Amino acid sequence: MGSPLVNYSLQRCGLPEARTLVFSSGLGGAAGFWKPHIDRFVSTFDILLYDQRGTGNNPAELGPTSIMAMANDVLEICDDAGVARVDLIGHALGGLVGLDLASRPQTRLDRLVAINAWPEIDHHTARCFDIRLGMLQTQGLGPFVALQQNFLYPPFWISANPERIAAEEAHAKDHFQGAEHLKHRIAALRDFRLPAMEASPTRFLLIAAKDDALVDCTQSKHLAARLPNAQLILYDQGGHALNITRQSQFETDTWAFLNDT
Repeated sequence: MGSPLVNYSLQRCGLPEARTLVFSSGLGGAAGFWKPHIDRFVSTFDILLYDQRGTGNNPAELGPTSIMAMANDVLEICDDAGVARVDLIGHALGGLVGLDLASRPQTRLDRLVAINAWPEIDHHTARCFDIRLGMLQTQGLGPFVALQQNFLYPPFWISANPERIAAEEAHAKDHFQGAEHLKHRIAALRDFRLPAMEASPTRFLLIAAKDDALVDCTQSKHLAARLPNAQLILYDQGGHALNITRQSQFETDTWAFLNDT
C-alpha cells in the first residue's frame, strides 16, 4: 500500500519525559480537524498529527483497506518519529483506530479518548452512509458536502454559525478525498468489529452526544460495557463533532482523564 509517512508532524512541548498525544481524525481523515485543540494540549504533551492515507496532504493511493491497516499506519508513523508509547484522541473512525491499537498484545497505547465510537456499525449509521454515498453519486459533491454539515453539527450550532458552515463547506469541496477513497474508508468502518479487549491495559474515556445524528449515543454505552477500564461521558447536546461544538467542556474532560494518576 506504500508508505503513509507523508505530512505528519511531531510538535514537542519541551518538557522532559513528556507523553506523546496522537490525534486521529474521523472519516475526513485530515489533521486540520484538530487545529482548535492544539494550544490546549501542547503545553504538556508532545503532539503528533497526521493526515490519513489519501486525505489532507497525504497523496498515498488508497485501495481496499481496514481499520487494522489504519492502525498499522499509526504505529509506522510513531516508529518513524521515534515514539515508543502514546495516548490517542480519536474521532469516530479515529476512535476505532485507537480501539484496534488497544487490543494488540504489548499495546503501545496507554490511554484512549474515543469520541462517538462504536463496537460495530448499527443499522442507523450504515443507513446514513448509504444516504451520503447515494447523494454523492446522484447529486454531486456540493449537496454531499452540504449534507455532511448536518451530520456533523446539531441544529443549534448550524443556526448560530452560518458563515463558519459556509467556509467549512467550501474547504471540504476544495479538499475532497475522492469518491473511491471515501467508499474504501466507509467499507472499513462497516467491516470493523470490536476485538477482544478483556486483557487490554489501556484506559478508555468514551465521549458521546445524545443528539448525534450519525452515531447513536447508545453505541458508546455498548462500547463501555465491553471495555475494561472504561469511563463514559454523555453530553445532552453537541452532535457528531462535539469536540468543536462543546470545545471547552470536551477539553476539560479530556484533560482531566489524560492527567488523572
